[in-house]
Amino acid sequence: MSIRVTLSANAGVVIETGGIRIWVDALHDVQVPGFSTLRAQRLRQLWTAEAFQSPDAIVYTHCHPDHYSQQLTTEAHLRWPKARLILPQKEFAEQELVSGDAYTAVVEGAVLHFYRLPHESQHYTADVSHYGLTITHGTEVILLPGDCAVASPALLPLIAGQHFRLALLNFPWITLRKGREFIEQHIRADHIIVDYLPFVEDDTEHFRAAAVSEAERLRSGCTHILDDFLQAATIP
Repeated sequence: MSIRVTLSANAGVVIETGGIRIWVDALHDVQVPGFSTLRAQRLRQLWTAEAFQSPDAIVYTHCHPDHYSQQLTTEAHLRWPKARLILPQKEFAEQELVSGDAYTAVVEGAVLHFYRLPHESQHYTADVSHYGLTITHGTEVILLPGDCAVASPALLPLIAGQHFRLALLNFPWITLRKGREFIEQHIRADHIIVDYLPFVEDDTEHFRAAAVSEAERLRSGCTHILDDFLQAATIP
């Protein structure tokens, strides 16, 4: 069963597997210096892009503005009212609230397990609940630790004994030595997708080149980099 991942901006992706389409952190429009977001032109393209049609679920790991927009999520739900809204903050009457240390949702046969994890730079998330998750469909398991602190031991219980078809990781996991070592020692994944990179025009800190360079040093899994709007990777 193939997995297709399409980037919106930052860590925002659409994951398609077995006919199921799940958006994760895909809608935001607040510009953070050095990173990217969905400006008006890109947003117009997104609404008509094939990968962004008819989601089964619209999911958020947390509600920071570089991952989540209430207004855009409302618009998406008006367009696709059958899509389930799953997020760890009470924003909509019809949503499912991710809460506690762990939460499970089943979406059209895919099992989404959410786990509370520490956000990178804890002071930034004191009042915002942050979760990583796994998506399991059949024998395929996908890991998305969200903005989990790089190499955090809190991730170990979630990944212990697991073999992942795919792991989606923010770029510091490969640009920081401790992140690469953690991946090589603990994350058993056939494929790794690296995201949360700025688009070319926003790359003031040269993160894109650093990610490409360090990906070549990673001795674990087959590494793919998603750093352009609507760029897609297919895992066979």
